[in-house]
Amino acid sequence: MRGKKNSVVRRSKKPEGIQKILHNLIGSIEKKDSKKKEKILKVWQKTAGEKAYSHTRPVSIRRKTLIIEIDSSTWLYALNLKKRDLLKEIKKELQEYKIEDIRFRVGDIK
Repeated sequence: MRGKKNSVVRRSKKPEGIQKILHNLIGSIEKKDSKKKEKILKVWQKTAGEKAYSHTRPVSIRRKTLIIEIDSSTWLYALNLKKRDLLKEIKKELQEYKIEDIRFRVGDIK
């Protein structure tokens, strides 16, 4: 037997199944996403005020635009009047998301 070494390769544990790996990955992403949503909700609540917050919900950030759903056209109009001030505060509080605009739309806020 030429040049064979007497080495044994031992695995300390069984390889993880793909299902477990995906479950752990998705859980990790959901935690990060949950923290992101929570922060955005808190900042929006503080910025918009309690009364406006009860009629609105931030739903997403797309292409550096914060999308806010509003329960009525009356609130849509009122918040559009305050948009410049709201955006200034949002940009300051959520710098890491590089938000450049806010878009309001009437929708279901539940």
